[in-house]
Formats: sequence, C-alpha cells, structure tokens
Amino acid sequence: MVSLIDGTTELAIGVHFANNIGGVLLFDVAGSVLNAPVLFTISKFHATYTALSMLVVVPVFLAIAYRVFKQESPQSVSHSHQKGRW
Repeated sequence: MVSLIDGTTELAIGVHFANNIGGVLLFDVAGSVLNAPVLFTISKFHATYTALSMLVVVPVFLAIAYRVFKQESPQSVSHSHQKGRW
C-alpha cells in the first residue's frame, strides 16, 4: 500500500526498518527468545489488543503518508504545463 502511494519502494522499506528497530529496542515480551535491553517489558501478550491497535495505527499512517507523499497524476502535470505555456 505504501509503495502504491509513494510510487517507489524506499518508503515501504524505511517503514519496515523503523518498525523492526522500534519493536526490538522499545518492547520485549517476557519469556521471548530475543533478550536485549529494552525500555518496556510486556508481561502478558494479548493478540487481540495488538490486532486492534494495528487497525487504528495503520490507517492513520497511510493517511499521513498519502498526504505527504502523494504524486501528481500525469494528467494534472500536463494540464499545469499547458497552463504555464498559454
């Protein structure tokens, strides 16, 4: 979805990297395999709450990415170019 909005894969790769690094450095679930110094330890993992939070966070991020990174359509570019010539 992000690649369709931006037209390239750089933003999607950057978002994926930021999500992974943020998840590894900020949060840890008690009893997980990856032991690293983190800021927050989650004592009990709730898949329902995680899924519900993603239903809120993902549309908000996509709306922000659409407003910031949307590209002009080829028709609007050609019309603006024609307006400048006249």
